[in-house]
Amino acid sequence: MDELKFAVIGDPVSHSLSPNIHHFFASQLQLEGFSYTKIKSSKNTFQSDVDDFFKSGGIGLNVTVPFKGQAYNLCDRLDQSAIECKSVNTIMSHSGELMGYSTDGQGLVDDFSQKKITLENSKVLIIGAGGSAASIISSLLLHEAATEVSILNRTESNAIKLLDLFNTDKLSIHDKKNQYDIVVNTTPISMGVDDIVLPTEIIKNKPVCYDLFYDKEKTRFQKWAEINKSNRNYDGLGMLVHQAKHSFKIWNNLLPDVNGLEKLLRRL
Repeated sequence: MDELKFAVIGDPVSHSLSPNIHHFFASQLQLEGFSYTKIKSSKNTFQSDVDDFFKSGGIGLNVTVPFKGQAYNLCDRLDQSAIECKSVNTIMSHSGELMGYSTDGQGLVDDFSQKKITLENSKVLIIGAGGSAASIISSLLLHEAATEVSILNRTESNAIKLLDLFNTDKLSIHDKKNQYDIVVNTTPISMGVDDIVLPTEIIKNKPVCYDLFYDKEKTRFQKWAEINKSNRNYDGLGMLVHQAKHSFKIWNNLLPDVNGLEKLLRRL
């Protein structure tokens, strides 16, 4: 029996719950010979690590920070979402070519729906301007109910690059006068040790706060949001589950049932 070989590649990657999620999917759908491992890489070895994985019989890779931009440049073909956001978090080998996809944005929109976070007529702030931010912005702009999306980034020139990339009046740079219904953190501030320094006016409207990163306890961004009186706040475990669902479907042409999985993972 041929091995169904998959992995997640990133740095850091030791904390990743992706293997648990995909093994759960494989068990649910009774796939035999399924394996899913972790690959720690570096900027200098990323391309060779990807090549080695697929040369050894790998079928699909998930790509996490900080390699989503490199993955985009490495792929031979791209789906529409990856083209729009210039970011890849899912790679599949097909007929000797690497196919690149971005499932982050749709994963977030799916989790918003499950958690009853309303996008209709919402004003959304994205903190950060990297690959994940681009993927999320792409999905939000396609979701006609989200009327306005703003970007807050430490280096404003990178935020301006996203404005140029999407070229729509629905997207703007954060303004102090803006009030938001939803604030999404895409930066790794929750993985650091320094105090979080963000302008408190971004949550003066008591928005729902959402951190793409996840932790067994509250993330540092969630704690910051609570101290500053946000409405509700969530970490990114639900998004991880939903984006994984879409990756799994791309690789195996099977759509797993994710109901109850987030709660199960929190008990690990």
